[in-house]
Amino acid sequence: MYLKKLTENRLITIDYYKNGVLQTIKGRVYSLNLIEQIVSLKDEKQKIFSIRLSGIKQIY
Repeated sequence: MYLKKLTENRLITIDYYKNGVLQTIKGRVYSLNLIEQIVSLKDEKQKIFSIRLSGIKQIY
């Protein structure tokens, strides 16, 4: 499922819903908080994005 791909140390692309709009982000996993169900990604420009696991549509 999602967690296996999130634990790999490589560049991933995530399609997710934020405020009802489908968005795409590419980066590496910075942190994974299973208690709050949030994954943080760091993109190529070193900017950090936080995404709720429930909003993820696809990871590739």
